[in-house]
Amino acid sequence: MKMTGKALAEKLCEKSEDKAFCVSSLTSRHEAETATAPKLGVIALSVASTNASDTSLYIKSKLKQKNLEPALEDTLDDCSKNYLDAVAQLDDSLAALLANAYIDVDIWLNTAISDGEACEDALSERAGNDAELARRNTNFLKLCKDALLINTILTP
Repeated sequence: MKMTGKALAEKLCEKSEDKAFCVSSLTSRHEAETATAPKLGVIALSVASTNASDTSLYIKSKLKQKNLEPALEDTLDDCSKNYLDAVAQLDDSLAALLANAYIDVDIWLNTAISDGEACEDALSERAGNDAELARRNTNFLKLCKDALLINTILTP
């Protein structure tokens, strides 16, 4: 019998920097219960994409606030651009994965990770910090790295 669902998620997440987070995110969708490795790859990208979209909306709502300190506004502007790009990269990654173009998935996921790291740099280098955005960004990076890990396992 082929391994599926949570048992498979645990195996795929063995090398994750945060195994419990990886398993939890992969099994967060009900279709994960019977998912094979390729389907879990799709779920991993989908969860990362949803996270990126939600974070992008969070940043937009923060930017609408009046009287933001200039350093925070600069950070949010940078992160907003990073997340718009990351969402596009993840959409491209999902399309590539569905076409079994694993090398393209790798390239676009690495670009999305770079976007998250650029936001992280902006958050840590400036006076304008936002704890909620920092938390979201940390989770985004974990989700992308886990999706990349799974893509590497799926690559023939």
